[in-house]
Amino acid sequence: MDWVDHLETDPIRALESFVLGWFPAEEAEPTGKESTAGEPDDLPEALAAFHRLARLRPAVHRFRNPVLKQPRRASGPLGGRLVFAVDGDGTRDWSIPWPPQELGEVDPRVWLTEDPFLANPETIIEEEPLSRFLLQYTLYEAMNAALYQAWTYCMPTARLAPLWSMLRPVPLSPFLPAETAEKFFVAPGLLTRISSDENEAAVVFAALHRATLTSLLEHGFRWSRFDG
Repeated sequence: MDWVDHLETDPIRALESFVLGWFPAEEAEPTGKESTAGEPDDLPEALAAFHRLARLRPAVHRFRNPVLKQPRRASGPLGGRLVFAVDGDGTRDWSIPWPPQELGEVDPRVWLTEDPFLANPETIIEEEPLSRFLLQYTLYEAMNAALYQAWTYCMPTARLAPLWSMLRPVPLSPFLPAETAEKFFVAPGLLTRISSDENEAAVVFAALHRATLTSLLEHGFRWSRFDG
């Protein structure tokens, strides 16, 4: 879990440490030079770092909601943009202003565009800048892709109390705040996201190994899915 220590000061390093530690090594993909945005050096460092990682851990290019191997240019209500990730159903995408709005901008804001193929799609500015957003996005998709998962039914928020001694919070804003607004937590070999308010909460766990989920049984949660 040491990657969490780097998040505030060096989010790209945190992303690299998480990806290399969570996803297993496999045969690397061939290195390519193509990019719809120009040469690879034109990309912001965080996005370039993600693609370098993908050559070491190709699994990050197989997300249910993929980060595009070749970002594509588009336009929208806020101007030109570079789309770097898309919802698997095509109902939303994520982009950065393109060309950059500020000269030398190294960590641009991220735009979430709903129904991007409509004439006037809705665009929302994400809370996190690109470097932190890419880690947030990767955590979410790593959980979606995990072989071993456990999902609780909705329960009183007070039932979460025993978890705080075992989970370490990831200092990121809630993901998809207009929908589930899930916050991330980690423990050895375990990723967790929690959607909650003052009254109710639901929890999703994802593990590298089936046995990691077994200890969760002692909390007596009701499970809609449990792979332990």
